[in-house]
Amino acid sequence: MSKQLEQQESKRGRPLDMSRNEVILTTTLQLLAENGFDALTIDAVAAKAKVGKATIYRRWSSKADLVIDAASMISPFQKLEESLNREQDVREQLVDMLSFLFQCDDDKAQTMLTAIYNAASSNEKVEKALRNEFYWRHREAIKSIVCPFLKKGHSLTEEEFDLLADIGPALITYRGVFIGKPFDRGYVERMVDTLMMPMIEAVLSECE
Repeated sequence: MSKQLEQQESKRGRPLDMSRNEVILTTTLQLLAENGFDALTIDAVAAKAKVGKATIYRRWSSKADLVIDAASMISPFQKLEESLNREQDVREQLVDMLSFLFQCDDDKAQTMLTAIYNAASSNEKVEKALRNEFYWRHREAIKSIVCPFLKKGHSLTEEEFDLLADIGPALITYRGVFIGKPFDRGYVERMVDTLMMPMIEAVLSECE
């Protein structure tokens, strides 16, 4: 749930039972994966989560806001750093990062991710929030992996970092949404080796 909503509830003097949040968000993801965004309703979420509609509306003002927060559970950037081994080389860190963010070892999570992508395509508010939240954090995660390996005076251009940031989400979204194929760590490894590393290695070779 957003900080703004938490602050609003605090001002109203009605403390939230935070333990219910995860149940509500998980239920939202499940129903989103089963029925899609258009068919998702607050009534259905409340019934399946066994909470009142008021409980949900105290936390999220709309279905779109609920889906946006639920999406953050699937690709939790706040847990990304602890999932990475900074002693590894660039290639391994990129594979680990993409595998973690796109839940490559969890078929259920992949189904939910696909549902979120579809929701973004049919709702402008969801699309904008995911773009602003995910894209820049994903781009900065890539830079945090690549830049420590570059010597002073050597770097990729901002356009090249844009392209690196586009590759993973674009291919995985296409694979999951448009052709309905699963993606695993092996697919991520091929993507990194074929498309991302050649760009990075060109600059790394200048640092030697």
